[in-house]
Amino acid sequence: MKKILLPLLILGTLSMASWMLVQISPTPKAQEVKRKVPFVKIVEARKVLLRTSVRTHGTVRPRTSTTLIAEVPGIIKEVAPFTPAKKDSCTFRAGGFFRKDELLLKIEDLDLKTLKAEAMANLRRTELQLLQERELAKQAKIEWGDRDWQLASDLVKRIPQIQKVEAEAMAAQAKLTQATQDLGRSSVRAPFEGRILETMADVGQQVGAGAPAALARVYSLDAAEINFALGRSELRFLGFDDGIQETSKTKVEAEILNDENRVIHEGFLDRSEGIIDPRTRLTNLVVQVENCFANPFSNSNPSEPLSVGQFVKLILRGQEISAFVIPESAFRTEDQVFVVDEENRLRPREVSVIYRTRKEVWVNNGLLDGDRICITPIEVVADGMQILIDEGYSENNRTLQ
Repeated sequence: MKKILLPLLILGTLSMASWMLVQISPTPKAQEVKRKVPFVKIVEARKVLLRTSVRTHGTVRPRTSTTLIAEVPGIIKEVAPFTPAKKDSCTFRAGGFFRKDELLLKIEDLDLKTLKAEAMANLRRTELQLLQERELAKQAKIEWGDRDWQLASDLVKRIPQIQKVEAEAMAAQAKLTQATQDLGRSSVRAPFEGRILETMADVGQQVGAGAPAALARVYSLDAAEINFALGRSELRFLGFDDGIQETSKTKVEAEILNDENRVIHEGFLDRSEGIIDPRTRLTNLVVQVENCFANPFSNSNPSEPLSVGQFVKLILRGQEISAFVIPESAFRTEDQVFVVDEENRLRPREVSVIYRTRKEVWVNNGLLDGDRICITPIEVVADGMQILIDEGYSENNRTLQ
């Protein structure tokens, strides 16, 4: 009997205690949930006329470069300088400067002088033969007597003989001209005002006649080219059309910067090479810069000259377009921003992007002048979401330009 009553007594006691705890517990009061309205920063959009620009990098190379070749065979006798070195004298060494038509090196010319003398002797011999044939023709006419000279054959008139010697004289004259030119070519002169990149021959070396004829690699100091690459979208942004003749209004200008981002040279986008790199899918382009190399012969030597092979920073400035410039933080997707309406609610807006950098985006369609654009990133956002404007910021914010 005790085994039955004890569990019942414990169960009843626990039930009574539970009921009493429920009765004495406080009744929860309903609380109104207050929605937190976020503060955002805004900028006011204004469409203005702007000039497009793109920053890039490129490598300097000479516009005109060539390899000097020995046009006549022989042993190099001398190289510049031929007199005691002066400050602005030519030096046939890598890095040496030279003026146009300045003597760079001399090739032994004894054999060439001999050939010229032989050609001169041959010319004089043929000239003598020509005089003899013409005199013989006069003698033949005299010997023909009273007969009609027109009936005489060409052989009697010595016409073929005279034509033969005249042809030999012309050939002898041509050989003399060639021998004279070859003798002059034994003195190698500079084709333009420039600088030596690399020498490939020196005193005592045989050139031509089976030996290598290359003497040196040289380049002109008049202008440089900067080789770089851009994508199609950047070219369209600048307004560059490949194959279209550019005018002064459509020409893309270029500024070359130093390490302190200061402009040291100015040029222009000269052309596209018409090649797209299959690895990067970028178009190869060329900027031309005048008088940018060190030049000891010029009165306007640049303060910061460029060097062949130098890697430089560029700013390209192209066409003028009307656009809104919006901070990158305003974009929720690639082409969507949120505009604040009159009730301070966020409204999504699709825009047309024409250019994008890390900090700002250029938009030409999808916005109106005076639109207030939210530039504060919000994790959770919805169409019609209520916001509060950071007045301290909006009063001092700049109009987008």
